[in-house]
Amino acid sequence: MSNEEKLEMITSYIKGNVAPLLIENISSDIFTRNAVILPADIDMKELDGHYEEINFLPPNWYQELQKYKEDNYCFLVISELSNLPKEEQLKFGEILKYKKVGVFDLPKNCVIIITGRNIKETISKEIYSMVAAI
Repeated sequence: MSNEEKLEMITSYIKGNVAPLLIENISSDIFTRNAVILPADIDMKELDGHYEEINFLPPNWYQELQKYKEDNYCFLVISELSNLPKEEQLKFGEILKYKKVGVFDLPKNCVIIITGRNIKETISKEIYSMVAAI
């Protein structure tokens, strides 16, 4: 399937509000508008929120994603998840299953996209069960 065909399919999933999407063999570079791209190897300290004194604050990428909450849609792209060991991929479970990070909900218009290679061999079964593979 060409990148153009994949983008068309992604658009149909967005309109149907199907998420998260697992897309094989596509570069995260195509998501240039309304997107926050997280490298799969992001450190847990950057992935989760943090405390400042007694206040729990969201991570920087979450704050950036909030800029797009008034648009028709936005993307949270987890780039090249297949590069991580299967056990480490599970750090994205809360985001995929509940569309939230800690106590902070992702915007309702947020479409979660995961990119990867050789998906069937490299993605954990737990993650694969939470996504629509394209």
